[in-house]
Amino acid sequence: MPQDTGVLTYLAGEPQDGVTPRVGDAIELRPIGRSRSLEAFTESGQRLGRLPPDERLALARLLPIGAAYVRARIAAVVPRGAAGGARLHILVPAG
Repeated sequence: MPQDTGVLTYLAGEPQDGVTPRVGDAIELRPIGRSRSLEAFTESGQRLGRLPPDERLALARLLPIGAAYVRARIAAVVPRGAAGGARLHILVPAG
Protein backbone atom coordinates (compact mmCIF):
# COMPACT_ATOMS: atom_id res chain seq x y z
CA MET A 1 0.00 0.00 0.00
CA PRO A 2 1.56 3.37 -0.99
CA GLN A 3 2.07 5.89 1.76
CA ASP A 4 1.40 9.60 1.43
CA THR A 5 4.43 11.77 2.02
CA GLY A 6 4.32 15.28 3.31
CA VAL A 7 3.93 17.27 6.50
CA LEU A 8 1.47 16.05 9.12
CA THR A 9 0.15 18.80 11.40
CA TYR A 10 -3.06 19.89 13.10
CA LEU A 11 -5.48 22.81 13.15
CA ALA A 12 -6.15 25.06 16.12
CA GLY A 13 -9.70 26.16 16.87
CA GLU A 14 -12.96 24.60 15.82
CA PRO A 15 -14.64 24.36 12.40
CA GLN A 16 -17.43 26.84 11.76
CA ASP A 17 -20.88 25.72 12.83
CA GLY A 18 -22.49 23.12 10.60
CA VAL A 19 -19.21 21.79 9.18
CA THR A 20 -18.59 18.05 9.63
CA PRO A 21 -15.07 17.29 8.38
CA ARG A 22 -14.18 13.70 7.47
CA VAL A 23 -10.92 11.85 6.96
CA GLY A 24 -9.84 12.18 3.34
CA ASP A 25 -11.65 15.47 2.70
CA ALA A 26 -9.65 17.87 0.54
CA ILE A 27 -8.92 21.25 2.11
CA GLU A 28 -7.18 24.47 1.16
CA LEU A 29 -4.65 26.34 3.30
CA ARG A 30 -4.97 30.04 2.47
CA PRO A 31 -2.82 32.96 3.60
CA ILE A 32 -4.64 35.47 5.79
CA GLY A 33 -4.14 39.08 4.78
CA ARG A 34 -0.54 40.20 4.42
CA SER A 35 0.68 38.02 7.29
CA ARG A 36 2.29 34.59 6.90
CA SER A 37 -0.69 33.06 8.75
CA LEU A 38 -2.47 30.13 7.10
CA GLU A 39 -6.10 29.21 7.67
CA ALA A 40 -7.82 26.00 6.50
CA PHE A 41 -11.04 25.91 4.50
CA THR A 42 -13.11 23.21 2.84
CA GLU A 43 -13.17 23.36 -0.94
CA SER A 44 -16.61 24.97 -0.65
CA GLY A 45 -15.21 27.79 1.52
CA GLN A 46 -16.21 26.72 5.05
CA ARG A 47 -13.65 27.59 7.73
CA LEU A 48 -11.99 24.66 9.52
CA GLY A 49 -9.37 26.37 11.69
CA ARG A 50 -5.96 28.00 11.68
CA LEU A 51 -2.50 26.48 11.81
CA PRO A 52 -0.71 26.97 15.16
CA PRO A 53 2.02 29.67 15.09
CA ASP A 54 5.04 27.33 14.83
CA GLU A 55 3.37 25.23 12.16
CA ARG A 56 2.33 28.32 10.20
CA LEU A 57 5.92 29.48 9.95
CA ALA A 58 7.14 26.12 8.65
CA LEU A 59 4.29 25.58 6.18
CA ALA A 60 4.09 29.16 4.91
CA ARG A 61 7.19 28.39 2.86
CA LEU A 62 5.19 25.77 0.92
CA LEU A 63 2.91 28.48 -0.45
CA PRO A 64 4.40 29.65 -3.76
CA ILE A 65 4.57 33.41 -4.24
CA GLY A 66 1.33 34.58 -5.81
CA ALA A 67 -0.54 31.33 -5.08
CA ALA A 68 -3.94 31.65 -3.45
CA TYR A 69 -3.76 28.38 -1.50
CA VAL A 70 -2.02 25.04 -0.84
CA ARG A 71 -4.02 21.82 -1.09
CA ALA A 72 -4.03 19.35 1.80
CA ARG A 73 -6.21 16.51 3.15
CA ILE A 74 -7.72 15.70 6.51
CA ALA A 75 -5.67 12.80 7.88
CA ALA A 76 -7.52 12.27 11.19
CA VAL A 77 -10.43 13.61 13.21
CA VAL A 78 -9.52 13.11 16.88
CA PRO A 79 -12.35 13.53 19.44
CA ARG A 80 -11.52 15.79 22.40
CA GLY A 81 -13.50 13.76 24.93
CA ALA A 82 -15.22 15.73 27.68
CA ALA A 83 -14.10 19.02 26.12
CA GLY A 84 -16.22 18.24 23.05
CA GLY A 85 -15.40 18.85 19.43
CA ALA A 86 -12.44 17.31 17.64
CA ARG A 87 -8.91 18.18 16.63
CA LEU A 88 -8.28 17.95 12.90
CA HIS A 89 -4.95 16.53 11.75
CA ILE A 90 -4.02 17.38 8.18
CA LEU A 91 -1.48 16.12 5.64
CA VAL A 92 0.18 18.71 3.43
CA PRO A 93 1.80 16.90 0.48
CA ALA A 94 5.52 17.37 -0.10
CA GLY A 95 6.45 19.03 -3.37
